[in-house]
Amino acid sequence: MNKLLTIFIVSAFLSCTNQQAPSEESLRTAIDQFNQAYKIGDDEKLSSMITENYVHTNSSWKSFGKEKWIGYMEDRSKKLNNGNLTVESYEMNELSIEMYDDAAIATALISTTGVEDGVQFNKKFRVSNFWIFDGSRWLRAGFHDTPVE
Repeated sequence: MNKLLTIFIVSAFLSCTNQQAPSEESLRTAIDQFNQAYKIGDDEKLSSMITENYVHTNSSWKSFGKEKWIGYMEDRSKKLNNGNLTVESYEMNELSIEMYDDAAIATALISTTGVEDGVQFNKKFRVSNFWIFDGSRWLRAGFHDTPVE
């Protein structure tokens, strides 16, 4: 019995020490993956990268949660797939990250160009993202944007 208890304690300790520690580099990688998934409309990937209680706020609507945002992303993916939306470029510049233990705030400038419903667009947004580290990966918990004129 003592042998089993010792094995259990050692296993529990090792599983705790094998968890990835949150780092700015790993967050930058997660942000890059998120942006690529957004650009191509991979709503399944995006859904897996946000928290269950995700809060999204932008200049077009009042704040809403994960379910509504994923619904928006599914509609956006359909537009990408049927050619009603073409994203020519989607770039994040001026990325600044402030780390807070298992959380971080990332601010940046998003520039995007393309064609939607036959109309060319060229948009810029200042964005703030709130990310949390769940013990093994970064998840986006909040988003806010403001258009840049």
